[in-house]
Amino acid sequence: MRLDGVEIKVSLDSDQTAKAVRAIDLPDVPPWRIFFIEDVTTGLCSATPLLDQHLIVRARQKTKGKDDVTVKFRPGRQSQLTDSWLDKTKTSDKDLDSEFKVEEDWAGERRVLSISLTADRPEGLVAAAAAGERRVRALLTDDQRRLVDECAGTFVNLAALTMLPAVSAMRWPIFPVPGPGGHALDVRAERWTVHDLDFLELSIAVDVKAAEAAQAALVAFVEGMGLRPSAGEAKTTQVLQRLVAEAAC
Repeated sequence: MRLDGVEIKVSLDSDQTAKAVRAIDLPDVPPWRIFFIEDVTTGLCSATPLLDQHLIVRARQKTKGKDDVTVKFRPGRQSQLTDSWLDKTKTSDKDLDSEFKVEEDWAGERRVLSISLTADRPEGLVAAAAAGERRVRALLTDDQRRLVDECAGTFVNLAALTMLPAVSAMRWPIFPVPGPGGHALDVRAERWTVHDLDFLELSIAVDVKAAEAAQAALVAFVEGMGLRPSAGEAKTTQVLQRLVAEAAC
């Protein structure tokens, strides 16, 4: 079955974030705005029903480059994808690109399949949806709506979903750190801030054969600076729970 690669993540919690930024010498960069989309129906047993169905919908308003929207299943499973989806990779519509990926997502001992379709969106669309001038459904491409319809495993009325308050996200250019066998790892750093939540995540994308050694090298780099990788829940889960609680107030 298809597997495009492995994304390996090391997260640092609020009490270590500022120290990590200084230790890695990350410069000031203008923040993006990240918006998650959920069903905030009151009275449900779950505060995050889409997330509990392993469905994540995210829009990013960038300071440079095209805004984008991602539909993701995590944890995903190969059996929820038809052959036509497994054959899909990159597409382009005029100057707007999209990419379908099937990869493993590693964070510590958590290893899950992640299925995602990310699409560039026209300038101003994410901002208009955040301001209530456009509906959530308009954010998604036809392919993304089809992915939800065919693979979510449950009916989702996109028009009934809510765009949650923004996450402030600082994202830095890739930088090298020592890797296995003398080869450098290309590391991406991203910091999310929502009220008292403050996460720094370091991530790398590697092929399956190199993943074990690459993960060990990334963890060694972090621990070598006197930092402790987080053992808590994934940052997306924590952030979504906080944003839904805020939206319900």
